[in-house]
Amino acid sequence: MNLFHGASSFIVLFLSLILAVLLLRRCKVIEADQNPIFSKLLTSFVLPVFIFSQVANLQVEYSYLFFGAAILISELITGIASWATGKWILRLDRPSTGAFILGSTFGSVSQIGNAFLKVVFDNNAAVSAMGVVTGQFGVGLPVNIVGPVVAKSFGDVESKHSLFGLIKSIFMNPPTIALILGVLWNRLNIPSDGFIVKMLFEGLNVVSASMTFLVAVIIGLSLKSIQMKGIWIVLILAAFFQLALQPFITYGIFSILNEQNAHHQATLFLSAMPATPLAVVFCARYGANPQLASQIVIFTCILSLISIPIVSLFI
Repeated sequence: MNLFHGASSFIVLFLSLILAVLLLRRCKVIEADQNPIFSKLLTSFVLPVFIFSQVANLQVEYSYLFFGAAILISELITGIASWATGKWILRLDRPSTGAFILGSTFGSVSQIGNAFLKVVFDNNAAVSAMGVVTGQFGVGLPVNIVGPVVAKSFGDVESKHSLFGLIKSIFMNPPTIALILGVLWNRLNIPSDGFIVKMLFEGLNVVSASMTFLVAVIIGLSLKSIQMKGIWIVLILAAFFQLALQPFITYGIFSILNEQNAHHQATLFLSAMPATPLAVVFCARYGANPQLASQIVIFTCILSLISIPIVSLFI
């Protein structure tokens, strides 16, 4: 499938699902205050199931760490640029600077990226597994490590969470556990051709198939009007860093190496995802500016409907 057509098809499908959710929301079938339930269902069950099922039965290559490193480099550059912009150009207060950095730096790989790759690359299991591992090492672990530190450093609330608690939250969250278990299952060469094991993985695939719709539900329930007055330049710059600068840096890294295949293309797509909703979570927990973080997440999500197909034209 042509990548532009694949990306455009996913955007149309995804937008249609979001519109369907908005219709259900308008008809009072589901309510915005139910969003935490769906979010927890995704992050604590469906996403870990997807990660484990993709990684367990495929050969995980060490080269996947390189793709994760490419995203890490783009995040580092973007993070420094957003910090300097927020502090010296926009002159934001400290809580808003923290929200601006998080919303400009870390993409929604787990929430949107994995579902995107699954559709665009026509359920290519190898690409999906690469995307899962790359996403966890390039975004998942870094956002769980750096996110709380940034939010706490710029927040106006004194955190009572210990270092042990922070480490525990990094390595004991369900997606990380699922990744570790999947790699162990893979490396231990546990037989997967038995009747019971086949039934297990068929069940896991059924659960994984719900991820795209569940992500659309969460976004549809999160959407609300954005007050552009007074912060429009902040939102536009955050979108530039997240949706344009990061994929540009990643593209530059791969151009220097003069290599391009499906894994490079998938990594570039992952670097072009909108801001992660975890930015809102960390800002709320550690006293940064969750309202600004929420607006950045929604704004970049809407703009990504245009930016992602554009990115596909360059790969």
